[in-house]
Amino acid sequence: MIDFRYHLVSLIAVFLALALGILLGAGPLNQPLGDQLTGQVEELREDRDRLRTELEVSEVERENRDRFLEEVAPATLGSRLEGRSVAVVVLPAANEDDVADVRLHLEQAGATVTGQVQVTEAWTDPATATFRSSFSGQILGYLDPAPEDGADAGVILGTALGQALTRGDVDGTPATDAETLLELFVSADDPLVELTEQPTLAANATVVVAPRSEATGPGESPEPADVESREQRLAEEVALTRGIAATGEGTVVAGSAATDLDLVSAVRADGAAAETVTTTDSVAELTGRLSVPMALAVDISGEVGHYGVGAEATALVPPAVYLPPPAVPSPEQDEAAEAEDGA
Repeated sequence: MIDFRYHLVSLIAVFLALALGILLGAGPLNQPLGDQLTGQVEELREDRDRLRTELEVSEVERENRDRFLEEVAPATLGSRLEGRSVAVVVLPAANEDDVADVRLHLEQAGATVTGQVQVTEAWTDPATATFRSSFSGQILGYLDPAPEDGADAGVILGTALGQALTRGDVDGTPATDAETLLELFVSADDPLVELTEQPTLAANATVVVAPRSEATGPGESPEPADVESREQRLAEEVALTRGIAATGEGTVVAGSAATDLDLVSAVRADGAAAETVTTTDSVAELTGRLSVPMALAVDISGEVGHYGVGAEATALVPPAVYLPPPAVPSPEQDEAAEAEDGA
């Protein structure tokens, strides 16, 4: 059994160790330890200053690069989409600056932006799925051509929106059924679309602008419920792009491909969508936005591609394609069209 003398000896040993540590710390070891800590602090300060300088240099280089690209964009893009009219479809949470920049570069490539529509949350909200299913059946009679039998409601709705923007008469004005479709989308009980800019002409092609990747902190991940909700909405967005891609001369989806929950990533991972929908990623970067009109020209020429730096991209930059102006209807075609309308 441990007696009192054992405890006494243990306590004495502890106090001796403490005294020795104090003496050494205040004496012969004080200066070396202090010098070492001071040196480490100085090194950390130097590293901090060096990294700050490097960051500032990188920011300046990036700004200069973007300025250079902006300067050469008109010459680089000019005439790729000469004579084409393009409608812009904006998805919920898309960045306004991205939309404005995409429109600018489409115009620099020779295209005319005919109109812009904003897709509402109701288009992808799981709570309105029943309404969308019923609504898709109601508008089938206005579609020409109609999707294949058994097509998903989301694909039908996407096709309807695409035709509302691209179906036109011989003179280029929107067809009557196209105007009706757009009105149905806007005036539904749960409006699926809001008009940002009323289309004045039928578009040859469509560009869909998707949101940037949602930012998360280091080591953070979305909550499971948020992931499930996003996946459900993402499936509806993919169906929307598939439907739009079945209309007009071409379609491009511009967005991000940094995560599996980004629309561009989802399109590329979907077998049916990847074969029919052209995508460009890095929409938050000027290089990604410049690729949009270039990719649209490729898609109109008949080749589907996926461009950028994200997963499943087929090329970094779209190949150079310069489209000839669309054919102008002859007087005989105009007369035939007018006779058909009169009949």
